[in-house]
Amino acid sequence: MKKNLMYLMLFFLGGLFVSSCDKDNEDPIIIDNPVYGMQVIGSATGDEAVVIDAKQMVEPSSDFATKVVREGMYYQIAYLSAGDIMFKEVTATGEVTYGATEVGDSIQEAEAGAPFSYKTGKLVLDGTETLAIAEAGLYYIMTDATTSLFWLMKIDNFEINATGDLATMVGTGSADGVNFEVKAVDLRSVFKVRINTAWKFITTNVPWTDLAAGGAEGDHCRPVISYGGAANALTADGADISIDNGGQLLDFTFTWTPGKKGIAGITVTTAPAGELPPAEFPEAMFMIGASIGGWDWAANGIEMVPVHSNPHLFWKIVWVEAGVADAGFKFSPEKAWGKDFGVDAATGATDGVYGKGVDNVPDVAESGYYMVVVNLETETIEVNTPSVNGINAVFGDPDWAGNVEFTVDNTNKVITSPAFSTDGALRMYVKANTLTNADGAAIDWWQAEFNVFDGVIEYRGTGNDQAAVNVTAGQTVSLNFANETGVIE
Repeated sequence: MKKNLMYLMLFFLGGLFVSSCDKDNEDPIIIDNPVYGMQVIGSATGDEAVVIDAKQMVEPSSDFATKVVREGMYYQIAYLSAGDIMFKEVTATGEVTYGATEVGDSIQEAEAGAPFSYKTGKLVLDGTETLAIAEAGLYYIMTDATTSLFWLMKIDNFEINATGDLATMVGTGSADGVNFEVKAVDLRSVFKVRINTAWKFITTNVPWTDLAAGGAEGDHCRPVISYGGAANALTADGADISIDNGGQLLDFTFTWTPGKKGIAGITVTTAPAGELPPAEFPEAMFMIGASIGGWDWAANGIEMVPVHSNPHLFWKIVWVEAGVADAGFKFSPEKAWGKDFGVDAATGATDGVYGKGVDNVPDVAESGYYMVVVNLETETIEVNTPSVNGINAVFGDPDWAGNVEFTVDNTNKVITSPAFSTDGALRMYVKANTLTNADGAAIDWWQAEFNVFDGVIEYRGTGNDQAAVNVTAGQTVSLNFANETGVIE
């Protein structure tokens, strides 16, 4: 009996001890099997939470080359039906809701092939305001913890930037998957993928604070929405994508699969779609970039010179300024973004010759005149010291060998001929390693000819023989390609 009483007392004391420990335990209740992070909820998600958990790549406005993940900025690609949404955040200790306020529409034209629109607004803690989704479709959703801002953009297309072809949504799609397709793409080079033809969002309300990573005072973040890497593994900072066309036009399918983080949910497949036709070349080519004046097509676009009888060739002698912000330049067959291209900067140049790609032509080591050649047959971009030459008797060249090279004076921004050895007609042209015809042989001199008329440099291009310009023995011609002028004296 005494032993039983002792056991009873021990059991009672043990209960008090356990009760006392529970009472002193201040740890919060842990949510069972949580999916942590910011989420989108509402009737537009079918009342199934969409987790925004893909890390967002950004770049500062003053340095296109720097790309880093912004702390606290996340995005997701998800299907939304017509309805409404709001935001909530789930942590190990519970969840809070955010209202969508100060919602506005933005239209962006810069860094895009065509203007595109998106919504942005403010996240308010414990708010109840919802955002209406008027049209069902695939959406890009992004939030930033530092600024409590959000962005929402309907994805209208995935663009193959090298060709400008747009894969658009097939059918109505659903939360189970969406396909975007484009038929018979004439792809002959590497490419990157852009959402709604844009390289990035241009935000003015998200400051760039990491000066050590390349930012400057007053910079703002530019969230990246263009991708490289591989067709089945797109990444925001990936290299150019290469797909063997096998001599065929290609049908492209962009497939979105739910349940993956961000761009990882998009895979690209191709199928042959008929024999490639003979290559067609554009009638014009333009240059643009901070290193040659600026990134505004209307104000800074420079037209290149077509080569006679060689529609795949364009050239230009330009003044390239070293060390400028947003350095580099690119090309386009029209004075607009969308069909623009550049070089394969990662591979680099051999003797000044780059492979065609999507990157800016890199900054040059020294400011000066550079000969730039776009060869669409060989898919190359050449950036080299100019070789301007004279030909015929006035240069002591009676056999028209054409090896009389002018002197490049970058200090005074002039390229000057030797003194003329006799009276006669002045003939001038340019040379470059990649000024080659379809067979790979050097073009004829007259196919890249130019002359000076009334103090202005004029290019033969694809036109007929230029009028004679007569000079006198002892004179020289000085050429300023920066302002397209020439002096014979």
